[in-house]
Amino acid sequence: MQPRRSHPFFSRPGCGAALLLALSLLLAVRLAGGSIFNPGPLSAAETGENLGGVPSHAALNHRCDACHLPWQGISAARCEHCHQTVAEQRTTGNGLHGLLPDTGRCATCHTEHRGAGATLTRISTGSFPHQRLTGFSLAHHTVDFDGAPLDCTGCHRGDTYTAAGVECRECHSGADPEFVAGHRATFGDDCAGCHDGRDTMADFEHATVFPLDGAHADLRCESCHQERVFAGTPQQCAACHQEPALHAGLFGTDCARCHTAQAWQPARLGQHTFPLDHGDEGRQECQTCHEERYTVYTCYNCHEHDPAGIREEHVEEGILQFEDCVACHPTGREDEGET
Repeated sequence: MQPRRSHPFFSRPGCGAALLLALSLLLAVRLAGGSIFNPGPLSAAETGENLGGVPSHAALNHRCDACHLPWQGISAARCEHCHQTVAEQRTTGNGLHGLLPDTGRCATCHTEHRGAGATLTRISTGSFPHQRLTGFSLAHHTVDFDGAPLDCTGCHRGDTYTAAGVECRECHSGADPEFVAGHRATFGDDCAGCHDGRDTMADFEHATVFPLDGAHADLRCESCHQERVFAGTPQQCAACHQEPALHAGLFGTDCARCHTAQAWQPARLGQHTFPLDHGDEGRQECQTCHEERYTVYTCYNCHEHDPAGIREEHVEEGILQFEDCVACHPTGREDEGET
């Protein structure tokens, strides 16, 4: 009977070859520093200081474990070994990384292995809480003047993401050089000192000049400030609102006597000698007495008097001028005419 032969793979030569291959791969990985698994070169962008003893990520091209944990990927703890300022911000809740959500996932905003000249920061302006962090809203900075989408580099040049690195006039002068030149001459170059990105004035309480409440709350600046002129803007209602024909020129331009900023209707009549709740039906509508215009009134819409009978009754009392009822009955009471 012939002895049973083992599979070649499990033979001494086979096992020796497999072991030699494994040792060779481990040695290659060790000597190459993981470069055989590297998907691409790291960024050579420099911060101006040697964080962790290196000037840029490019110096870590063969040190994968500086950022990666085996089988887990990017480790925030390993990134913070060099970026200690970020670690402090996340711990204290201050600064950019202390305020942004989910900053433990570094690769969400910072992508690598895209080449030596690639930028490290990639973030959507739509998801970035710019106003909460900086006080400047991006509500009117989503597209450029030519309609193209506006990203961070549109305002922050040279990878400097601070207010000092923003040059507003570079874009705005190209769109309207004459206005920007005059605006700078009048107000200076500290654009963020007045503008908050929402067409409202930063650190300026408009109510100290004119309250923007009610129907005025959602108005754009140019609705009242024509030709972008702010100083000397009239505050009277009549400057913007034409007197309606319904007024018949009788009520003047002191609109606040009857109207509020909430809406033109309903109007409140502040000065009216004759009681508006005359009768038993509560407050009466204007049209009850003033059928066509406010210069003429009638009492016969409610009082079912026979004009001939009224004439006879008044003439008997020696009253010949009886058509103007309120002249004798200013509050609508009958006994007023007896004195």
